[in-house]
Amino acid sequence: MSGFYSEEVEQGISRLYFQADPEQYSGGVQLLEQAAEEKEADAYYFLARDAWGDGDTAKDEKKAVRFFQTGIELGSDLCVLGAKRYGELKGELEDAMQRPLADSFEAVKKRAQEGDAMAQYAVGLFYYWQDIAALQEPQDEFNSRESKNAEEGLRWFKMAARQGCIPAYQNMYRILANGGNGILRDREAAVAFAEEFKDLVQISGAGCYDVSYDYGELKNYEQQRIWAERGAAQGNASCFNSLGIIYLSGYGTEADDNEAYRNFCEADARGNKFGSYNVGRCYHKGWGVPKDPDQAFAFFLKSAEQDHAGSMEYVARYYFEGTPLVPQDFLKCREWSEKALSQGKISAKYYLGYCYLNGVGGCEKNYPLAHRYFAECSSTRNHNQGNAYHALGEIHEKALGVPVNINKAVYYYEKASHHGCAQGEEDLARFKKNLFGNWKRK
Repeated sequence: MSGFYSEEVEQGISRLYFQADPEQYSGGVQLLEQAAEEKEADAYYFLARDAWGDGDTAKDEKKAVRFFQTGIELGSDLCVLGAKRYGELKGELEDAMQRPLADSFEAVKKRAQEGDAMAQYAVGLFYYWQDIAALQEPQDEFNSRESKNAEEGLRWFKMAARQGCIPAYQNMYRILANGGNGILRDREAAVAFAEEFKDLVQISGAGCYDVSYDYGELKNYEQQRIWAERGAAQGNASCFNSLGIIYLSGYGTEADDNEAYRNFCEADARGNKFGSYNVGRCYHKGWGVPKDPDQAFAFFLKSAEQDHAGSMEYVARYYFEGTPLVPQDFLKCREWSEKALSQGKISAKYYLGYCYLNGVGGCEKNYPLAHRYFAECSSTRNHNQGNAYHALGEIHEKALGVPVNINKAVYYYEKASHHGCAQGEEDLARFKKNLFGNWKRK
């Protein structure tokens, strides 16, 4: 990178794009601002990218456009390509251009060929996101060129990443892992790329989590754990949560509930809602810690307030059942059940069915609606499936909105028992078959 910019810009770029500690970003921006005050044209390109979200500055698109315009007026070819990339090369910005887009692209490409990592990254973006199509003819061949341009973009990203450019590495990894613009998803290629570049690029904790996740999808659990540990060493909360799951499941290492609990706590301490949820599960199940429903409830509530769907369902469940310190509260149960259901938690339909069946939780009795909720809950595998079948049995036995039908009641009690509902087994003992093969009460 050395030799292409002033010392201030070199140092500013280094802090923003070649190291992974966010605490150094602001110092990098200050150095770029100093260079901008001295009218260094390319400094405005990096300030614009920072304003668009590259650094830790609050995103400000209008500010970014102003930076691009000033850089273009001062002759920055990088700013021309940047403005094109963000769809802003129009109006006053286009009027400020000192030469055609093609000439600016060739100037940046020449610098990239000479070894400027940031120019290589910019050229990669220009190719991958198809901005280059504006310079290619004829336009009707765009679809056939898409993957070819994307592949060329990846080639430039790889060159920049080899010099330690973090966003070039990140773009390359995500494209390989997820596919896009004609590039097919290839997780194996993505993790191989990460292994090749792990000593060349400072991969952030979040980046380590991505690699760990993809190794998990590939069922390479040992490498999943190694990369999760690498990210956890940087304090990444998602990696701590992943390690907890790894130790809980015993994939890639020996199962250890205590170690799982410790890692979930680390994730929770860093504000990770999945970590809070899993600490709650540890207290709920007794994994690595004694069972404690009140502690479980506290962590589930913490996670639920961050919109974690599974935690919402657990909060509803605890309000439904009550704990030593949390009194049964059907109104709050219904409220959290509705939130959980809005996030797709089918198991919450059981609690809503109960509220409408019994007229509690602020609901008026509504047998048809209760029946619908129980039926929908029972149709999908979830921890309340047996309870929902049992409720359907009671509805048909007690004629709650439907005619008495003992055969149906027994059918549902059998289903409830099969799905782990102890009450269903008890209720079955109250019935026997008559001489005609129909069920009746004993």
